[in-house]
Amino acid sequence: MSDRRPQRPSALRAQGAFQAAASSDDEGMEGRQTRSTRRVMRVDLSKLDTQSLLRYRKVHKLGDTPATASKEELIPAVSRHFAQQVVDEEEVLLKFVLAIQKHNKQLRQLGALHQQKVQEQRLAMQQHLQQQLQYRQVPQLQQMQANHLKGGVMKPRR
Repeated sequence: MSDRRPQRPSALRAQGAFQAAASSDDEGMEGRQTRSTRRVMRVDLSKLDTQSLLRYRKVHKLGDTPATASKEELIPAVSRHFAQQVVDEEEVLLKFVLAIQKHNKQLRQLGALHQQKVQEQRLAMQQHLQQQLQYRQVPQLQQMQANHLKGGVMKPRR
């Protein structure tokens, strides 16, 4: 029994269209060796600046070029290394989709936290305004008490 769930008809149609496009791309490449059934992507690494090429050299530990190499010396080494990379396209696409889903989940969580923080700020503002109103009323109460006691000092009865 297969561990995979059945594919939806829309996914099957998309997969069929994708395979048809890939096979039509391969028709003009009969004499070339490729690692996958898809068209070989060409990347113009000469458009990168020297710092990017040096960073690529450092990250991928390309020892065949010196650290002080010029752009013209780095491009062939980086191009060779880049062309040798084998990419499992399905795995890359799956990881990309999972990363997008994780990012969206984090955004939703941040949105919920933001809403909670806004509600807390509103509540704090309401409490602050209520306190301000109470403090404004306190002097009026003190004034009323002072007017009430203006009659003089009360002496104890004998």
